[in-house]
Amino acid sequence: MPGGASELLCGCGGDIAEHYAFCPHCGIELRWSTEARRRSVSPPAGSLCRTLRSCATRTFERLADDHFHGPVPDEEAYTKFNLQDLYRLHSDRVVIREFQRSEEALNGADWEWWFHLGGYGFGMRVQAKRAKRGGGYDLEHVVRRTRARQSELLVQDAQATGCFPAYVLYNHRNWVAASRLGQVVDCRHGRGEQAQLGCTLVSALTVHAVLRSRPVRAAYVRDRSVPWHSLLCDAPQGQQTGLHMAHTATKDLHQRGLDDLRAAVRAEVRWADNQERYGAVARYGPWDEQEALGEDGAMAELDVPDPDFQHAEREVLGMPIYRDADEVLERPLSPLPERVRAMIEGVVTEPPDERAAGVLLIDLTG
Repeated sequence: MPGGASELLCGCGGDIAEHYAFCPHCGIELRWSTEARRRSVSPPAGSLCRTLRSCATRTFERLADDHFHGPVPDEEAYTKFNLQDLYRLHSDRVVIREFQRSEEALNGADWEWWFHLGGYGFGMRVQAKRAKRGGGYDLEHVVRRTRARQSELLVQDAQATGCFPAYVLYNHRNWVAASRLGQVVDCRHGRGEQAQLGCTLVSALTVHAVLRSRPVRAAYVRDRSVPWHSLLCDAPQGQQTGLHMAHTATKDLHQRGLDDLRAAVRAEVRWADNQERYGAVARYGPWDEQEALGEDGAMAELDVPDPDFQHAEREVLGMPIYRDADEVLERPLSPLPERVRAMIEGVVTEPPDERAAGVLLIDLTG
């Protein structure tokens, strides 16, 4: 080994030498001092943000290669790759519990993510979708056993378990997000690169908004998603802990989804009241403010009484599936549910429902 042999081991289990700045096996940055190494002091935990950026880059490249050479694995394979990396590099703060499920339950299963610190935290119910070769997603998937849309079950399950509903998107196209929300930016962990769009997050309510429209525009969902490392850029700022910052980022994601859903409902009303005048040109959807054009190509003046909008919003958002969509934004960080505490401590627990593939638990201490 260059520079003299060493019996030091990285967290991944690979041999490292004292002069190494990065582990040659896993690439994790080695910043602890030579003296600390000699005293067998464990190195500080690596950055979750940096690991998530690396996972996104590998997903971006792997999915593109799989589409080119085929066959393409399903979402569970990419989820497994990424969870393995998270656990391998952060086993001191990451716990993964997988559940045994029937073959039928595999169809449309999702994950719970729980972020915690000092016994408090919050959860996300997450469904993964990989981009097809052309860049779209199977957003209209119906779960065979229930004959319900997967997106509807995701929101229902999230509501039942007190979690935010979200999609993690596995992408492969070198696209530039149309919305500033999804653009990659530099952070203290490194430069922003397009390949970091390999894994992005979007509210499940944004997906619901798009599914109310015709044609269904997967590109809108993609452009409203954000790089997943932005959720856990784990550098505390002032009195804000990493947990508070992640909670705020997740609530912002949920709020944008709720805004998209409201916009889609209002667009439906606008289209219904003007379809004879503008025909198919006046397509509806959350993007309709910019695209409802008249016959002369100018922005259409779609006059709809405001009470009609309000009535439609109350009707849709009053449905059981959305009843707590507003309320979840007001919830503060709360003590973890007993079942989540039990999983952190290694006590065997039952999944919250048959569609749950497993739970990812991340300690945001430090």
